[in-house]
Amino acid sequence: MRTLACFIVLTLLLSILPAAFAEANFYEAPKQITVTFTGDCTLGTDDRERNTKTGFDAYIQKYGYEYPFAKVRDIFEADDLTVINLEGVFYDYDTYRTDKTYAFRGPTDYVNILTCSSVEAVYLGNNHTLDYGEPGIRSTVETLESAGVKWFGTTEYTNASYTYEKDGVKIGFVSVYISYWWQGGRSPMIQLMSELRRDGCQVIVACMHGGVEYDIRHDNNQEKLATALLEYGADIIVGNHPHTLQEIWVRDGKTILWSLGNFAFGGNSKLKNNKAGELNIDTCIAQITFSFDENNNYLGHQLRLIPCHLSGSTDYNDYQPFPVTGKDAEKALKNMQRAVNCLRFNPFVEGYGSLQNFVAAPRFQVGIIK
Repeated sequence: MRTLACFIVLTLLLSILPAAFAEANFYEAPKQITVTFTGDCTLGTDDRERNTKTGFDAYIQKYGYEYPFAKVRDIFEADDLTVINLEGVFYDYDTYRTDKTYAFRGPTDYVNILTCSSVEAVYLGNNHTLDYGEPGIRSTVETLESAGVKWFGTTEYTNASYTYEKDGVKIGFVSVYISYWWQGGRSPMIQLMSELRRDGCQVIVACMHGGVEYDIRHDNNQEKLATALLEYGADIIVGNHPHTLQEIWVRDGKTILWSLGNFAFGGNSKLKNNKAGELNIDTCIAQITFSFDENNNYLGHQLRLIPCHLSGSTDYNDYQPFPVTGKDAEKALKNMQRAVNCLRFNPFVEGYGSLQNFVAAPRFQVGIIK
């Protein structure tokens, strides 16, 4: 009798487990916009490595502008909008270099790396945008605009948002470096987000740049900035700067990606270890699909994670990130789930990634009315 009972229980468990661990279903809605985000991208290098055989410039000269994003271009082309953090400047001179350890610069023709790879927008709110002072950032902005690449960012010399529109739906974007988000007793983010809402943006994405480099978990300063950005009106927060993967939070219908690591990162010819002592080769593409009804009301969003390696070699950086599979993919995703209170991911599916559950917009959650 006991054997029969155990068999029945086991059968029930086996019938439940597949459903419990099955990948999430893709949420369908009348109107949807898919936006792709990556880790830090430095499309250039420090002058010390400019003429070396292992530097970023040497790879572009040998393989062409298409090289850095060649293995992820199909992903970028399949979405509505690809947005990267451009960590460095497009500037043809070595003048006005800031007195700092690393200053990242690529010649202005490197904007072709973006245009030939389906990267439609970049954000400039980071700690390397001013590596060559005002001339450097002015050159960067002019180069991007001449090439038709959209940009946004709040710095000492810029304070601009970006609005993407499709089918009557508008998504607003802002970005800021953590040391610059509060100026003169007020954050410039407040005004920018208010303007985006008045302009009819149904969703606002805030890209924040801050945290401790190579730390595997976000810190209190990142949390303070994220909290403020959410209070100002952000719906999604995408973090960069730690250069390594960190966890993801979902809170009250809003998602925070604390750090997506490095991606096409010309700043380092050698791979480094993170603060856990692990080789820092894991990175991740985050695709967010925003859903709207027929009247353009925001319903919520769904996140797809595509684990990658930032280099094809573990001995050096070849500056060409690519999607990984099997145990490498599982490891990358595991590295984004180190904290106790972070989002636990749905299973990884070969050839697709890890699709998370749909996150309803706050006003559509049970018991919440806005």
